[in-house]
Parts: sequence; structure tokens; C-alpha cells
Amino acid sequence: MKALTIRLGQFAICALVLTVLFRYALNLCIDANSIIGTTTSSIVYGGLMFLIGWYFGKKDTNENEIHDIGFRFHLVTYILCIGIGYGVYHLGWNAESLRAMTITAISWGIGLTIHFIFYLIEQKRTIKGYAREDIFQ
Repeated sequence: MKALTIRLGQFAICALVLTVLFRYALNLCIDANSIIGTTTSSIVYGGLMFLIGWYFGKKDTNENEIHDIGFRFHLVTYILCIGIGYGVYHLGWNAESLRAMTITAISWGIGLTIHFIFYLIEQKRTIKGYAREDIFQ
């Protein structure tokens, strides 16, 4: 099974751009004390991330027949979002406190660990990434 695919890379690039833009917009809205702007940018960002994850994940599954229940995309999203969060904090875009970012990283990391456990269970049900039903029909 290929872990790094073209579609995962395309997703990572789109997620990187969206996350940087979101962090910038979030910083501007928080500086302006705009609750509506903060809420709107968060909802738009979440929706766009879902859509690009769904789009590239679906294409990746169809092209590469990978049965990983979205774990690779979840891991890439975690690394990008947490990494960019800490990066922009140190650049001075203090939209969140360091404590809040750390709590988010730990909480999300727990969710990622649970997803990894389900990923391992799913891998035991497949043979080299292919569903057993697809091989033994």
C-alpha cells in the first residue's frame, strides 16, 4: 500500500493554503473583536476543509484502492493545523493562547490515536490494502 499519494499531496497543499488564510483571517477578526467574523471564518474554513478532504479522499480511494478509513488525511490535517498554529503564534499572530493551542493539540491527538486504533483494526481486515471481499469473490 502506498502511504504517500499524489492526491494526499494535493490535499496537503490545499489544506496548507486554507489553514494559513484561516489563521490570518482569524487573527484579524479577533483583533477587531468581531464575533461574527470569527464565527463565519471558522465555519467557512471547516466546511472547505471537509469538502477538499472528501474530494481528494474519494479520488485517492478510487485511484489507489486504499482502505485506510481516512487516517492519512486526518494525520496530515493534524500536523498542518497544529504546526501552523504554533508557527503563527511565534510570528505574532496571537489569535489563541499557547495554553489553548496545547490543549487543542492534546485533545485532537487523543482523537487521532483513537482513529489510528481503528485504522489498525481495518488493516487487519484487508490484504495489502485490498478488502478481502474484493479478492475472494
